Amino acid sequence: MPFLLTRLKAQFPVWAAAALSAAGQTLGTGQGGISLSDNNTVIHAPPPVSVGQELVMAGLPMELSPPQFYLTFGTAGRYGPYALADGTRVGSKQVPYTLRMADAGRRFTLNPSGNTNAVCGPFPATNGAAVTLGNAVLTVVRIPPELRVTVNHPGKINQMPLIGVAPYNAAVLKELYGLRTKYVGLANRVGYESADVEIADAPRIHSRVTGNTFSPVIKKSARDIQNTRKGAERSAVTFLETLFGQAFHIRPQAITDGATFHFRMPPGDYLLCVLQKVKDPVDQGQGFAGSATAVWWTAFQFDGERPLSVTLTSDNAITWHEIFTLGEK
Repeated sequence: MPFLLTRLKAQFPVWAAAALSAAGQTLGTGQGGISLSDNNTVIHAPPPVSVGQELVMAGLPMELSPPQFYLTFGTAGRYGPYALADGTRVGSKQVPYTLRMADAGRRFTLNPSGNTNAVCGPFPATNGAAVTLGNAVLTVVRIPPELRVTVNHPGKINQMPLIGVAPYNAAVLKELYGLRTKYVGLANRVGYESADVEIADAPRIHSRVTGNTFSPVIKKSARDIQNTRKGAERSAVTFLETLFGQAFHIRPQAITDGATFHFRMPPGDYLLCVLQKVKDPVDQGQGFAGSATAVWWTAFQFDGERPLSVTLTSDNAITWHEIFTLGEK
């Protein structure tokens, strides 16, 4: 049963509502999608994208590693780095020790490998703690934890990615809801402008093969559909870049190997956003040398103790309409 336009205003994009204001146009919705008619044509667009109150976003698994530390010996040098984890081998090959955690990770012991009954410690697992091994006094130097992001997309174009971290707070959450609203409109526009157009008033066609009679339908070419999607992508990336400039103020403090980005930040909840220009496989399949924007997006928690790392590849890259899981259009 068709819905009245007044009941659709909250969900249907503004551009479609404006188009419907022309005389004689009607709108119907159902399982087959949207049928928009001006008494001459019927546009068979898919059902409009709808989202709930909860902000559902894409995510990436991150690798959580134990805290890292050095053992320094005055000005003579340092040993390590070592993982502050049970079973870590510490020391030289000639005089190795096995680290054992104690007191829920607040302290540790060092057990000489050649003497299973001997135990050195326990020692505090804090930065600057003294570690006495025989006559030697060493110092624990905790390595500040960081987030390491490696961008390894085989189709990337030779330019640096746009990469940053934002605090996941109430102000950013409000902006994310606004961005999602814009993306819903873009996704619906792609569906509408890519839809088949049925010419309702034209003479109907009878198929001798199937025995069916139907109205002629104009199908959009693959290139026209691709152009529509490209236009939506450009708008979506512009919206995202605007939000990036407003909220993603934590930028990498170091870059190693040309592709690994290092972030240090206080403990808290954060968002990671990475945009990278890559070769567009759809354009390449059609004989064009086009580009697309690969997106990586995830919320994460940083505890200020343990390092985090993630590798970004073509397998875990998404597109703009997958940030809020709007689905393929």
